[in-house]
Amino acid sequence: MRLMSKLRPEHDRQPGAPAPARRPAPAGRRRPRASAGLTPFRHGLLLGGCVGMTFALAIGVVGFLVTRPTAPVAGPAAGAQPAALGAAAARSAAAIDVTATHLGDLQVRIEAQVSAPRTYDPITRAQVVAWTDMVAMPMAHREGPIVMTEVPGRPGTYQALTKVAMVGEYNITVETRQPMASKADRRLEVQEVSKGAEARTR
Repeated sequence: MRLMSKLRPEHDRQPGAPAPARRPAPAGRRRPRASAGLTPFRHGLLLGGCVGMTFALAIGVVGFLVTRPTAPVAGPAAGAQPAALGAAAARSAAAIDVTATHLGDLQVRIEAQVSAPRTYDPITRAQVVAWTDMVAMPMAHREGPIVMTEVPGRPGTYQALTKVAMVGEYNITVETRQPMASKADRRLEVQEVSKGAEARTR
């Protein structure tokens, strides 16, 4: 009778009949707690990580789109040596023979014979300039560029007159710019001499 009453559903039981006693749970066994989901700290940490990754990805895409690749700068050939390049430049440079004369009263005449490399043919209608610079005080009394003109009847010979600042030793530099670049130097000692006398050059 007791077995049948346990198997009978509750709605079939007679009113006023006592409910069957429930068996107590074992003492060492706990009921599982319902999961409450992520904690606020973990939720904030996960959200911050997602936002940071999104910003980093956006910055990377913008940087890739904005930055333009630069073309490599062309340099000398792989097998070219500095000495070989210098020798080639020297072979293509004009030959310049410079003479300088002190005419007196600090006036100096600069003359240059300009010729082609290897053949030494006179170079006519060239663009030639000169500078004067005092050796004892470099750049302090530098003059130039002084335009040199071709001497009539003397092909490839260029000349200019200039006046230096004071007595002393000067470095005379003559440079050709067209049709080929070249440069040459000459030292001149400017002394107190009478007009028409010539100073030595070296």
